[in-house]
Amino acid sequence: MSEWELPKGCEMPSIERVGGGGFAWESGVYDASITMAYLNQTTSEAQWLNIILKNSEGKEMRENFCIRSGKAKGNKVYYVKDGKQIPLPGYASANSLCVAVTGKSLAECMKPADKGGTIEKKTINIWNVELKKEAPTERPVVMALVNKSVKVAVHQTIEDKTAKGTNGTYEPTGETKTINECKFFGSVDSGKTAEEITKDEDATMFDRWAAKNTGTVIDKSSKGKPASAAAIMGSAPAENNAQGSLFN
Repeated sequence: MSEWELPKGCEMPSIERVGGGGFAWESGVYDASITMAYLNQTTSEAQWLNIILKNSEGKEMRENFCIRSGKAKGNKVYYVKDGKQIPLPGYASANSLCVAVTGKSLAECMKPADKGGTIEKKTINIWNVELKKEAPTERPVVMALVNKSVKVAVHQTIEDKTAKGTNGTYEPTGETKTINECKFFGSVDSGKTAEEITKDEDATMFDRWAAKNTGTVIDKSSKGKPASAAAIMGSAPAENNAQGSLFN
């Protein structure tokens, strides 16, 4: 079994829900192009799929999905809840993206090019924490996604700005920021979401989601309340020197 495949019996929950409720895209459904899709690994050994999207107005959005947990949590693509194996939320979102664009799973797209997959090492410009600017860096790139079109449901979200405290953990600074979150993906041509493609269902989800969410803003900030562990863990990772089999 590939290191990126989910174990047998792992339950794939639906990530396609109608939900509620400056540079940021307004909440809505967009046809976008994927200008870059690359892998990054943090010092904790957690691995992330990073994508850059551009909509029809030329606005860019950067999103990242944690597709493998860090060493402390076993370097797994899933977690266990109530005795059930469930894909990491980031893995489920990245899988939705791959199915929408290629018709193949994330595990299939993650194979190296010399093994029938589409992962190739490329030198790309990404943010360098030490230099505090973008710099040429070698990263594994998911070529099957680059320069492809995708339909995406996007939420505009307000969340806390965080900074590392004296105890080493990230805590709210009292300020907020507006970001975008990709909720799920689908085909530009058929209008179907990834789940509708997989289940061979009619294209209805994007219209239903748009009717309830277009123009809304989701406020996840603590507004003076202590930040939850989930909010802290949901913060985007900083770019670090990557290590591991995909990065060497």
